[in-house]
Amino acid sequence: MTRVPAEVEDLINDLKSSLPELLSSALVGLYLYGSLPQNAFNPKTSDVDCIAVTRRSLSDAQFKKLGKWLNARARVNPWFARLQMTILAKDTLLRENPGDSLYQFGVLTRSGSDGNPIIWINILKSGVVLYGPDPKSFVPPITKDILFKALEREVGYLREEIIDNPNSEWRDVPYYRVYAVLTLCRILYSFRKGSIVSKKRAATWAIRNLPEKWHKLVLQALAGDQQALSTNTSLSRIGKFIDFVDKQLHYSGD
Repeated sequence: MTRVPAEVEDLINDLKSSLPELLSSALVGLYLYGSLPQNAFNPKTSDVDCIAVTRRSLSDAQFKKLGKWLNARARVNPWFARLQMTILAKDTLLRENPGDSLYQFGVLTRSGSDGNPIIWINILKSGVVLYGPDPKSFVPPITKDILFKALEREVGYLREEIIDNPNSEWRDVPYYRVYAVLTLCRILYSFRKGSIVSKKRAATWAIRNLPEKWHKLVLQALAGDQQALSTNTSLSRIGKFIDFVDKQLHYSGD
């Protein structure tokens, strides 16, 4: 992994040592993924992404116990506010499930999973096992059709937040526009290549492979991501990029 701040190392070590004790036999495994193991971590903008796999959805008592511990650790280590940890029941992987949990923005909530295989492709390729067995031993097969449907959903999520929902809390957040453009690059890369890479690598690929009219948009997003800058990219321009990526996903070549 790339070099990270000491507080991030402390956070990871906290998770490795404490979650097996907190959840005991309910915990199957704990897996780090995203920018850290992909050597794309940027202390200014990156989150710490991980998944905890449990034998079943957390009970109310387990949920309360975990939330209390996370709140206590967040008071000591501010990087817990940048932790995004999904808790998934083992028998519901790759399936929509209303009973999972999510720790994000410093809050643990009951939050259903959409069965996103993109994360598991990421984990299987470059993830780090913090606790438990190799995920290859229990993650169901991820077919091209499963991946395609997930990429479709991701485009739909971005369209909803950027274009369709005027009351979205994200559409007017400048950095979300950076995120949206880079995520669209990664969606298209995954569609073409069948694998998952960092947003930075996908954006670099996009500049080399997409029509020139998109280069400025992608370069602007890359600069904003690296320096944690706001961008003045218009919603309409991002909307056109969403349309372009959507058409690429559904282009038959006929």
